[in-house]
Amino acid sequence: MDPVDATGPMRLVLCAFPGPAEADRVIDRVLAARLAACANALPIRSRYWWKGRVEAAEETLVLFKTVPKRVGALFRLLASDHRYEVPEILELDVPRVHPPYLAYLAATIDADAPPLPLGGGRPSPRRRGSPRGRGARRPGRTRARPRRP
Repeated sequence: MDPVDATGPMRLVLCAFPGPAEADRVIDRVLAARLAACANALPIRSRYWWKGRVEAAEETLVLFKTVPKRVGALFRLLASDHRYEVPEILELDVPRVHPPYLAYLAATIDADAPPLPLGGGRPSPRRRGSPRGRGARRPGRTRARPRRP
């Protein structure tokens, strides 16, 4: 299902694996396919409902950093390579990213892509939200003047 309100220039895709060896194997495939620029593997303890019982497991959570156009392919690779019957694969929209990191992300994943939003960290020449340039006339009144008795 596509996220309706996702607008940020970067995505985090989270996926839990049964252990570090399987996580590393999948990370290597993802990076080789350039579906993510970076992956962080973290040891976690999970407790969850599964088939009517509460289970506990030591797992490895992987955070993949990617761009919006790679998320679909990344989901497909994770789902096909995962040994869990129902793998946890989540996408988080990242609305704000440090511009140099965003440039690294774009250059690493797709060097031929146009620059991503945020303009590489250069300030805008105009003040944001200023609809009029210098010398533009003011808009007319939108309310009637108050009546005097």
